Amino acid sequence: MTQQLQHFQLTDDWAEIIRAIDEDGGVIVERFLDPKLHTELVEQLKPHADGFEPGMAEGSLKALFCGQNTKRFSALCRRAPVFAEVVDHDLLHEWAEHGFQNDYWLNTGQAMIIGPGSTEQFLHRDAGNWPVVVAGGQDAPEATLSVMIAMSDFTVDNGATRVVPGSHRWSDFDQEATPDQVVQAVMPAGSALLYSGKTIHGAGANISSDSWRFGIQLSFTLGQLTPEEAHTITVPWTVAQHFSERVQHMLGYASLRTFSPDWPVLWTADYRDVRESLTPPPKHEYVSAGAKHLKLPVEAA
Repeated sequence: MTQQLQHFQLTDDWAEIIRAIDEDGGVIVERFLDPKLHTELVEQLKPHADGFEPGMAEGSLKALFCGQNTKRFSALCRRAPVFAEVVDHDLLHEWAEHGFQNDYWLNTGQAMIIGPGSTEQFLHRDAGNWPVVVAGGQDAPEATLSVMIAMSDFTVDNGATRVVPGSHRWSDFDQEATPDQVVQAVMPAGSALLYSGKTIHGAGANISSDSWRFGIQLSFTLGQLTPEEAHTITVPWTVAQHFSERVQHMLGYASLRTFSPDWPVLWTADYRDVRESLTPPPKHEYVSAGAKHLKLPVEAA
């Protein structure tokens, strides 16, 4: 029997939600977004979605991956400032601190709006952006943790995300999924699919006649890895300065800690925290919550 995705409510025990992700590779959390936040996000993103042309340049593998009738754009914190509240979501950071056990930052925040006639996206693992991690298979450190948020209802017909539960623990990461191992993340608007970067997944085909599947994909990545989106370009400091310290850090407006919470090592300026170089200066010196797990090596003390 095909393994199904477990469903939770945001009010459920978060430790149980995270435990289920560890076991299955992904879960659905209903009512992930507060209704007011969901409405504001739709209102702020709709003008950008309406004016964005679907597809990419013909002929490339990336164009095939993105879909010719799919609208995909980023810079969401700039285009919809209320998106910062999603980046700041406490459940996501609880999960990230558990999954990475190290400093981390935002990988990307993207609108993925799939139109009628779109074919299935090929199945993949998000960790594939960093082949050196994928080479380690199931035992490699977690490279990225992802969430697909349903801004509209996700249905079988309009291309609800396809997922292969348990694939994050396969001994052979070159193994291909069989059709009977694939399920779809059917969920109402405001819900979210939370899944490991090692879990096989891909957008479904939109076989509806007139329904656009509106989703937002947000992911965090280990601090030692290069994010997919260049946030300090897509979301300039003139915008980011108005967000919380944690969101600023996620966007790259703070240095990353590898050894110790008080020692910024990566993404620095003159070997100092980049926050010292920002104008106007930040109100606080923020250290990522993930850095609390770090300890200075004895031999380097």
